[in-house]
Formats: sequence, C-alpha cells, structure tokens
Amino acid sequence: MAAPILDVISPTILLSVGIVLIAVEALTFNFVLLWFGIAAIIVAGISLVYDYSDGAWQLASVGIIALVLLVTLRAKALQLFLKAKDEEVKDDFLNEPGIGIVKDGKIYYKATFWDCDDIDDLKEGEKVKVIEAKSNRVKIEKISKK
Repeated sequence: MAAPILDVISPTILLSVGIVLIAVEALTFNFVLLWFGIAAIIVAGISLVYDYSDGAWQLASVGIIALVLLVTLRAKALQLFLKAKDEEVKDDFLNEPGIGIVKDGKIYYKATFWDCDDIDDLKEGEKVKVIEAKSNRVKIEKISKK
C-alpha cells in the first residue's frame, strides 16, 4: 500500500472549516463558498462513519460534492435569495390625501406650506381636503360644512 499523500483530516476540523466557509459566504453573497462549506460538513459526517485512508481523498470528496452542489443549486439559490420584489414600494407620503389648513395665503399640510391656485376664495384658518401634493403645489377641495 502506498504512503498517504496527506494525513487524514479530523472530522471536527472539516466541520469547523465548513462552518467558517459558510460564515464567510454570508459576507460575500456570491453563493460559491456556501457549497464548499456544506460539502465540508457532509464529508465531516462521512468521515465519522467511513475511515478515509488519505486526506487527499477527503479533500477530493469535498471538491466533488461542492462542484455538484454548485452546478445544480447555485442558480436556484441566487434566484431565491436575490430576486426582486414585484411590489412597488410607496414612499411618497406627502402625495396622499388628507386635511390641510389655509395659513398665510398657502395651504399648511403635513408640516409644509404648499402653493395652491384655488386659494383666492378661501378664508384664513379654513380646512380643506388635499387631493394631491406635487412639486410644491397642492390640488384641493373645499370641505362642505353640514
């Protein structure tokens, strides 16, 4: 029997290397190191059951398992984790309907003074319904008093 190229690697070392590779993957997000980490953990489990005669066979097993996982699962993982949401994020909170007050010849709405074309027939302090707020202007409706 030939002399081993590399001493057999302890399963705890393989497990540790696998965990470190997965942790480093969390910093890189390229989904390559993840599969090598998983493969190292798998080979650590196999090493507990099967006695490898050479550490080179352990590393070869890690490489083969990692490449199989990489080729088969990387695209699915990228699609799953990095897919864009189809829903639109609405962050234009100023352009929502609400109630404004006429102050100093402008409409005071959401802590901002807005210009308005229809302000001539409104009184100071009168409340109005703001329909749209865009580009420093608002569209308003009078609130009917009942």
